[in-house]
Amino acid sequence: VINFVEKDTAEMFTKWEFDVEDTLAENIIKLMFVKKPWKWTMDCWEVTGTWAPAEASEEAAAEASEEAAAETSEEMTTTVGGLTKEDIKTMFKDIADAMREGFGTCLKEIKYLSGKGTSSQNTTSPPKSTLKPGSESVNGTNAGRKSLAEDKGPMCPADVPRSVPADASSSEDKAPEPSLVLLDKNQSTVSDLQKEDARYLEKRDASLALCRAKSDRTRKLAASQKSPYTANRTARVIISNIKLYPGYNPFASIDKTKLRELADWLKSCLHYRTALDKKPRKSRTLWYQILRTSLEWLEDCLISRLHIYAWINVLRKRYDANPQHFRSERICFLDHLFAQQWIFNFKDFKDSKPDHNGLGRRLPGEAWNYYAGTIPTFCQSNKVWGTDIDDIYAPVNFANSHWIAMWISIPKRHIVVFDSICSSISPEELGVVMEPFLYMVPYLLVECASSDEQRAQYSLEPFTYERPTNIPPAKAGDCGVYTLKYIECHALGIEFSKKDFAKPNGKSMRDKMAVDIFQELPNVHEFENKDMDDILGTYDV
Repeated sequence: VINFVEKDTAEMFTKWEFDVEDTLAENIIKLMFVKKPWKWTMDCWEVTGTWAPAEASEEAAAEASEEAAAETSEEMTTTVGGLTKEDIKTMFKDIADAMREGFGTCLKEIKYLSGKGTSSQNTTSPPKSTLKPGSESVNGTNAGRKSLAEDKGPMCPADVPRSVPADASSSEDKAPEPSLVLLDKNQSTVSDLQKEDARYLEKRDASLALCRAKSDRTRKLAASQKSPYTANRTARVIISNIKLYPGYNPFASIDKTKLRELADWLKSCLHYRTALDKKPRKSRTLWYQILRTSLEWLEDCLISRLHIYAWINVLRKRYDANPQHFRSERICFLDHLFAQQWIFNFKDFKDSKPDHNGLGRRLPGEAWNYYAGTIPTFCQSNKVWGTDIDDIYAPVNFANSHWIAMWISIPKRHIVVFDSICSSISPEELGVVMEPFLYMVPYLLVECASSDEQRAQYSLEPFTYERPTNIPPAKAGDCGVYTLKYIECHALGIEFSKKDFAKPNGKSMRDKMAVDIFQELPNVHEFENKDMDDILGTYDV
């Protein structure tokens, strides 16, 4: 060792002006950094029971006792770094007492929870706050938190009254006796709520850090918005998107050769001649048969969602490969899980209390990842809402019976609903469906803003929405196909032609989609959307 300098423990662990003295910690440090290694013997532990040695000769036992006595006598007269045997005994006794006290605390909590099953029926939940239009809400240290035990008092579960059963209390001198308690799996415990809260905050903080890192980028023009004239660097002209990109024809005639390939591929399936109701879920013949048959989407809602997911992925793939084909390079396509989760979790958002700034409400799981463009994971865009994204397209399912298309315009603070059968949803029902997006989208933009200047660009005021009634309607059973075509045509900048969207064309639209999916996403019938697996596991403990 070169340039070795021996130092005292006081020099290695200096004390600051406002340090709190911790005798137990200092004893452990002294034990770790001593000049002479400590030799552990059986005398270092307090005897709490009887010890029956294995069969051994009396001579070996006498020898061992003599060696232990010699080592003990040597240790008794030695102080290592100013730490005697009695100091070490005291230190370990303090540690044992702390562990014993912690175990007693656990038993207390179990007893409290055991009484919860009998008393929870007589308790009433506290009044919950409601979200009013125009109310402000903003970021605090308890953003989106549910009420935990530490908010109501020490060792008190979330929904249990402050009154403590008499048998649950015990003196400090008398440790409570262990008991077997059967807990209700459907009832959240204090630990469950703490784990849920910790996971929620961890996900939020990680996503916000990523979002804010991306938001530091300056807003730039897309390639399609820049002037092709580059001789003079001072020329920066924003030109219209019209006629900038040729795009493609979403209603082009079906390639019969590809249709024949699809038919031959389906015939090679082992379940080709099996009855429809007996085909396995991942059978390709079942998947494509439902896609190409009207009304089947409503009868089998699970597989219809897979069809919606598949076509949205086709649009993502096309947009990722050729963004110039679309009306803007600042758009993103989301699948039905986005709308499903936001509608389902809107109650938690309304019930959560904001801080004095109006933020701090509980958002749906993975909301920040949607904002940052990390999900959907298929053709991941990594584009931030507001910074890189202006337009959001997503299909929305209503009551497992009807599909509508939703276009969210962030700059206009407006949502347009494309509904192929307006009579399927009343205006009141549509207002309920749209409410989560009207409030949570502007809230998310403010919540995730990286600076006060950027936050000032947005507002917590809810978005507005409309449902045009002059778009081509669909016949019953084709609402899903029309929803996807509305999204595709609007993203391409193509008007909804009554000729292309004529009701008799529903079958040809389905066949065209089937051929395109077969060509661009092989084996799509086996795909599994795992974007929401993490969300569903958030509340598992």
